[in-house]
Amino acid sequence: MISFFTDKKIYNIGTTLLDNSVQTLKSIKLCCSIGSFADANTLIRKLRDDLILYIYILDVANKRTNSILDLKFDSILTENEKAVEAWLGNTVSELPNKIKMKLSFENYMKYLKQNEDITKTLENYNLEHYWETLRSRLNDYVHNNGIQFTSHNLIKEYNQNLDIYLKNINIRTSYIITLFLVLIIMTEAPLIASTDMIDHLECGLTPPEDCQYEIAPFIQNYIDKKVVVFHPELKQFLRDNNKYDMRIR
Repeated sequence: MISFFTDKKIYNIGTTLLDNSVQTLKSIKLCCSIGSFADANTLIRKLRDDLILYIYILDVANKRTNSILDLKFDSILTENEKAVEAWLGNTVSELPNKIKMKLSFENYMKYLKQNEDITKTLENYNLEHYWETLRSRLNDYVHNNGIQFTSHNLIKEYNQNLDIYLKNINIRTSYIITLFLVLIIMTEAPLIASTDMIDHLECGLTPPEDCQYEIAPFIQNYIDKKVVVFHPELKQFLRDNNKYDMRIR
């Protein structure tokens, strides 16, 4: 369990954002099934924001925990910590605008890019360029920047471009989930671990040596089928540079 500590309260960071994102994916699928591709793309931006928010919260919480372990605990919260505390405590509406703006996609990425490995990954593997292109396109749907984006909510099953609309949804969601996975590996790699150790312990068995470094099979499968599509060399980089030496094969 990952927690966020203040001098007054402890907040446990559960899977609410991840469970919420699963529901968003189901909503995207439903929108596609009825031809509402403008709505589907609007939800894709929500998916992006929520997943990156999750990583931002994890990283802010972990850095604060590490400062406590290093006996450098400070009762005065940083602006990012104030934003996280408010989000976890449902008091965002009470924040001054300067702090409230920390809960924005732009700030999440600015904060995460303080990690040199993340910056290197985005720049060296052309992820930043596609990320910016995607940001611009999703904003067109969110802000309804032209009648063409409105018309994408009225796609019928006989539309000659239906395959293109579906392909774009698939590419965009795959990219967001891929970047989410990459950022998780760069910041909190144990979250992708297999359940081998827990399974053995629950059965009263001795876990295999170093099994805590094995990653979940579905994560390995996703890396092999999706991550390498965006850049074949990215897999090797993740293998060599993940923080906890997780065994990406």
